[in-house]
Amino acid sequence: MRVARLKYAHSDPLFKYSGLNPVPTSNNESIKLILEEEVDVAFVPLTYAAHHCDVINMVPYFAVYSKGPVLSARLFRGSGRGYAAIEDTSVNAGALSALMGVSFERVSDPYDALRRYEGVLVIGDEALRMTALGLPYIVDVGELWEERIGKPLVYAVMVARIGADNGELMRVINGIRRSLNSFMVNPEPLIREVAGRLNVPEWVVRDYLMKSIRYEVNDEVIDGINTELEILKLPKCIRVLPRQC
Repeated sequence: MRVARLKYAHSDPLFKYSGLNPVPTSNNESIKLILEEEVDVAFVPLTYAAHHCDVINMVPYFAVYSKGPVLSARLFRGSGRGYAAIEDTSVNAGALSALMGVSFERVSDPYDALRRYEGVLVIGDEALRMTALGLPYIVDVGELWEERIGKPLVYAVMVARIGADNGELMRVINGIRRSLNSFMVNPEPLIREVAGRLNVPEWVVRDYLMKSIRYEVNDEVIDGINTELEILKLPKCIRVLPRQC
């Protein structure tokens, strides 16, 4: 079965020890791999999953979410006017638009944007680097969501193409579960690896992967998804596969 993972550090615990060979992809490209049948299973932003219920089901085992400060999604303080967001964000931009009533220009270079805008929304690995540098920020998206909504903020959900083989899908689920369990038992090797790759202190990665980002789906997460769809004014049509174990 062909699998795609998001290319950011938050996905490393899910796949490092899985035995799978996932295709790394950006947020914006992840749904395209599913729609073009390049992969059968992928983690895709909730914003995209909600618009493609005709071809995908949500797999209710794993997602990428936070409940509280997330570190990797922050509106960094700039010296200009207005607000900008990097191109590869949809969930976080939608969350801040809903909660703060702001709109975003799209930019590719967050550092240049800091000179031109009052606030720049940066996500993923680059946000971790900026956090490690101690750059001032206006708000952490996960923290604001927790304060205002009080439920998990779900960034990406695990989805499978309708008609995907159930046996193969369970093999993928078990591989991800094995990887996540291995990471939790002995997190330090992967923390060191990610810190080296991103060139950030280990404490940043440790706080991020051990405290900020969460993965296992439960009833609270499903409820959070439904609330998020409502707040972001997204179609509430996501079909959730039944859990098999």
